[in-house]
Amino acid sequence: MAKKSNLLFQTAVELSVIHASYVVGTGAPCTDKATEEKLAAPTSQINTRLASSMGDVSRFWSALFAEVAAGESLREACEAALATSGCSELQIEATAAALRSQLEDSRIALGQRFPKLQEQLKLRAGPLRDRWQTYGPGLLIETAKLIWHSAPPDGWWPESIDCLLVQPFRGGDGGFDSGSRRIWIEAMLTDPDPIVTEVVRLAYLATQVAIGRHLEQTLGPRPAIDLPEGFGSGTSRHSLLPWDLGTVPIVLRAARNLGLFSQQTLPVAKAIKLWRLGDDESAAAVERWWEQWGDRDVAMPVSLKALAESMQPLAERRKASRLQ
Repeated sequence: MAKKSNLLFQTAVELSVIHASYVVGTGAPCTDKATEEKLAAPTSQINTRLASSMGDVSRFWSALFAEVAAGESLREACEAALATSGCSELQIEATAAALRSQLEDSRIALGQRFPKLQEQLKLRAGPLRDRWQTYGPGLLIETAKLIWHSAPPDGWWPESIDCLLVQPFRGGDGGFDSGSRRIWIEAMLTDPDPIVTEVVRLAYLATQVAIGRHLEQTLGPRPAIDLPEGFGSGTSRHSLLPWDLGTVPIVLRAARNLGLFSQQTLPVAKAIKLWRLGDDESAAAVERWWEQWGDRDVAMPVSLKALAESMQPLAERRKASRLQ
């Protein structure tokens, strides 16, 4: 069985258009103000059309991103995303035609902003791919050892994972779909942080693919209504255990063990912020949990249960505040 996954890097021009539209359309922080201005009008029109069709805006953008990442045509992607968003079946065909026109406006606008986007992405892909080939395989092997105490289950790593490289619009971003063995990442030429590097982010995303596959094998397939994890939906594979947060210090420790940085204190809070996994309170809870459980010789699910219990009061306070 594979001791690690082989990442297959691919430049993704069409997905870059959807990524830019997704960022602007959902009002997410964008580091490229020129792109934000160019896409403001078409994405606003899309959101207005979705609202008139009783579609959920955020679910539409998430599902559209996932469909395009899977290689679907824009027509099929729009119709599938509208169905996911709750749009009436009677309105899907007409609404999809209008949205495709507006997404074409977004593509044209982005083409004006980056007339040589394909070539640019190829240039951006080189440094990240080279750094991954140097450090990535070791990171995956070390991460699996730490999660499973040197004895990962058979088939933990898929043979390969597709890695889609998109134009950066957020100063570093990425996500994954474990069911399709696919991750995506903004092709940054430089690391936003010298310690929590983009190679470490890639190792984290690849680990989430392995976790999702493991959960599917042990818990069964996820419900069909779920959106792919990490493709902008903010959802993850249904599990009572917070694997997404608990593996942050694991991946960081693997990076330190391999000499990618030397400081003793793991930058857990910084990674959670850079990877958009939670707020300061969530990060503090993970840091406290790691201090108590990081060096214990216990199975990962056991320690994650403790993390879930420690975060329950935080979840209850947030729920209560939303109801006020």
